[in-house]
Amino acid sequence: MRYNNFILSVLSLILFSCSGDNGYKKTESGLQYVFFKENPQARKPATDEIMELELVYKTENDSVIFDSREIIGSPFRMKLKMANPEVATVDEGLAMMHVGDSARFVVDAETFFVFTQQREVPPGIKPGSKLIFDIKLKDVINIENYKANQDNSFAHDAKEEETILLAYLKNANITQEPLKSGLYYIEEEKGSGKKPEAGKKVVVHYTGTYINGQIFDSSIQRAEPFEFNFGAQEAIPGFEEGISYMKEGGKATLIIPSSLAYGDKEVNKIPPFSTLIFYVELIEVK
Repeated sequence: MRYNNFILSVLSLILFSCSGDNGYKKTESGLQYVFFKENPQARKPATDEIMELELVYKTENDSVIFDSREIIGSPFRMKLKMANPEVATVDEGLAMMHVGDSARFVVDAETFFVFTQQREVPPGIKPGSKLIFDIKLKDVINIENYKANQDNSFAHDAKEEETILLAYLKNANITQEPLKSGLYYIEEEKGSGKKPEAGKKVVVHYTGTYINGQIFDSSIQRAEPFEFNFGAQEAIPGFEEGISYMKEGGKATLIIPSSLAYGDKEVNKIPPFSTLIFYVELIEVK
């Protein structure tokens, strides 16, 4: 358990013993919350602004579903959505925070998955159960500046993509050479289990970002690992190649040029000539 999580747990235990309502305050919608650190002189995020934060959410029995700190080398960013004043959501809590604040929010699990994420409740989440969100708001990014940075991070042709990639590698202090294919494979944690084989199913957790750090997909956020048939071209070539070097339990960063991804085509709203970065954990080879 990380030291920061330990401190939050101790603080929450102290708060639980201080009152009959577990030490939480409650909004009119019913959202329970407690602030560990407040910075009232700093700014709050506005609806549709981009927040940079640390976010951990877990079940009542302390089982972590998502931890933004597991997304290696990339700040976790998300847009603040307008909260429904009649429904207790984490967006309502985020709108209460200032830059530099850290807080805990408790929401109904079904409300979060169905109302906020608009998907089915994952197996194992019991009706009426709660989710606990520990959040630190690190920064709020002006939406116009964010859009400008986004525009500068996307290429219009292969040559511009290479220029952007080289600048990224330099700024991120990545000195590792690419493989023959052009893939950058950076092992973060060596696995000790089975290696993938053609025809076997592999189960992975991943977070995919653009070079600018914007997340475009994450199995971790969905709390649903990605399972595919290895060698059956069910994943982009660079992703499959990266997985081929791993063993169960291993973690790696894959920097995948568009030539090993979607090339000069727009696919699933991913722009042409996009270098993609995946933070991957190989969970199981079946």
